[in-house]
Amino acid sequence: MRTFKTLTLLVLALLVFGSAAYFGYELFIKPNRIEKMEKAAKAAAPSPTATPDPGKPVFDSLKSRQSSGITPALRDEWASWTQTYTNSPLLPEARRNLGSANMILLFQAGADPMIPTYTVVKGDSLAKIAAKQHSSAELIQRANQLPNINLQIGQQLLIPNLKISLEINRTAKTLRLLNNGAYLKEYLLLSCPSAPTKVPAITTRVLDKSATAGTKRIAFGDKAYATAEKSILIAQAPAIVPAPVSPAPSPAVTSTNGTNATPVTPSIKMAPMPGGFVLAAEDLQEIFPLVSRNASVIIH
Repeated sequence: MRTFKTLTLLVLALLVFGSAAYFGYELFIKPNRIEKMEKAAKAAAPSPTATPDPGKPVFDSLKSRQSSGITPALRDEWASWTQTYTNSPLLPEARRNLGSANMILLFQAGADPMIPTYTVVKGDSLAKIAAKQHSSAELIQRANQLPNINLQIGQQLLIPNLKISLEINRTAKTLRLLNNGAYLKEYLLLSCPSAPTKVPAITTRVLDKSATAGTKRIAFGDKAYATAEKSILIAQAPAIVPAPVSPAPSPAVTSTNGTNATPVTPSIKMAPMPGGFVLAAEDLQEIFPLVSRNASVIIH
């Protein structure tokens, strides 16, 4: 009888502790072993090969050739690349290279044989030439890199025939410059009004261009015109304005406390962004001569 009870107790103990051991194994040990096996399998498996960018070899070739100088042929190849490899991660850089090439060649004598020239005659001025050639005085000055508005008889001037339009994307914060509908250059907006939801693109126009020094408007030809603050006014939309120039830091001051002198670095407060479509000042200076009143503007 005693033996029977002992055997019964042993069986019950095995059932209890065996079940506990089984469930402990299933709950704790087995998952850890499976996780370790999976990690080991992943570590042993070969790394997936990244899909090569088909546009990179051509991109690298164009970039290396660019160091030797910009030519119309190279510019055209950059344009072809941006139209061919639209899904490449190198597309933003390629567009920047294309934009730089476009701007270099736009005002380079002989780069485009289609750009007409004009010979200055007695009585000419930039304004008169612009009126005769359906251009603008400021654009002619920029195209010929004239230091001022003075001309010499017999002087050869390039007369660019541009048809500039603007395309603003509030979501991407970009301003794209188009010439006769073709990509010219793209600029980053430092700040812009938020894009309203479910509002279609706005088609409008350039209302006016303004150059000011303080509260005074500066006319083209004035000595202060080159350094005046430029802005482009858009009909029924915010203006395109330059980013403010942050004030220079004040000289460090010294705080004296008894015999100890401690230099104190003054804090620099950044100037707040103005309202409107804000460009870096140098970018606005670059596009300002190219944009004419009534130029088309599309705002997304």
